[in-house]
Amino acid sequence: MAETLGAKDSVPAHRFSVVSTVRIATGGVVFVLCLILGIVSTTIAADDSYIAGYAAAVLQHEFDAAKASLHVQGGVVIVDAESLGKVDRRKVMTALESIPGVVRVEIREGLVHTDVREPAPIQQEPSKSGSKFLPRDLLVAPFHADPRTPHFSVAARQVSFGQEPRNTGSANFGETFSLYRNAAPFDGQWELALQAGVFSVFNMNAPSGSMDLVNADYIAGLLASYRTGSFSGFLRLHHQSSHLGDEFILNSRVPVNRINLSFEEVDLKVAFEPASWVRIYGGGGILVGRDPKELKRGTSQAGAELTSPWTLWSGKVRPVAYVDAQANERSNWRVGNSVMAGIQFEDARIGDRKLQLLAEYFSGPSPNGQFYNQNMEWIGIGLHLYY
Repeated sequence: MAETLGAKDSVPAHRFSVVSTVRIATGGVVFVLCLILGIVSTTIAADDSYIAGYAAAVLQHEFDAAKASLHVQGGVVIVDAESLGKVDRRKVMTALESIPGVVRVEIREGLVHTDVREPAPIQQEPSKSGSKFLPRDLLVAPFHADPRTPHFSVAARQVSFGQEPRNTGSANFGETFSLYRNAAPFDGQWELALQAGVFSVFNMNAPSGSMDLVNADYIAGLLASYRTGSFSGFLRLHHQSSHLGDEFILNSRVPVNRINLSFEEVDLKVAFEPASWVRIYGGGGILVGRDPKELKRGTSQAGAELTSPWTLWSGKVRPVAYVDAQANERSNWRVGNSVMAGIQFEDARIGDRKLQLLAEYFSGPSPNGQFYNQNMEWIGIGLHLYY
């Protein structure tokens, strides 16, 4: 394999640290937030009794939790954790937060009282506890800081180390769709899901004066997921192929040896949510098909996610922070660290998907196609649409 664009560089210790980078990026987030807060829509007014009835109906019909206890005060929905049983608390919070007028949702230990004995009637059919085609959510939420989690996003990045262009833009699109769900052993559920995405990197300061495509990665996969209570996981078979941009090759100052990188991977990931606001995950995989054949097989991944139980600015935004670490045999088990932190707009949603403004930091082997054997470092800021 040619080493023209594959030098195994190491990141100097004097480069930006994670802490200093997050501090700088947080300042940018606050500045941008001040500019856009005026255009974020306000919560639809609704009295507490309406919210309580609506929330009780959602818990009964969507989660089969007819015995759940809740209390509503000033738009804040407080749910008794014990009354939920083994229902996924993260999904409960997401569903209840989508109710018009809800400021925030808290799931607390200890008994709370419900404001209504009978749920207010709403125009929907009760969901069945058995099999279900095309459910609207996922049993395993996406790993937000994973650079290759399919979702819609745009980001601007400043590359401080590595052979990729110094000023790059990222435009990604993709999604994971649940196809079928049914009951599973140990009071759980399983589902079959389809995953697809495109991850593109552009040179924002290309000599041609246009935004030249540097690299595009294409992903497609099939997932079998399982969840019971706070435990979840998936087994996935997916394909990735990578392609360099023609303009990047033509305008590169050093010779570029194009590699038609592609592989198929089988990976297993598990996650645990010790509380409604935190999740940890990890797992590994193996490449079962690869081009070039010299590509080594082993992969590993671990991470943690924090979603604040409190909101800011009268419930308009919620702080979030994510970290993801990956070490793969193809890059000699060097660790790639991805850190993202920012805010989630509680009222700006498309269906069940939430809009997030995130500062980001990356250090380690590049996730971009044939650059996998090069170390790089960047900071950036972007808009992301997640489940």
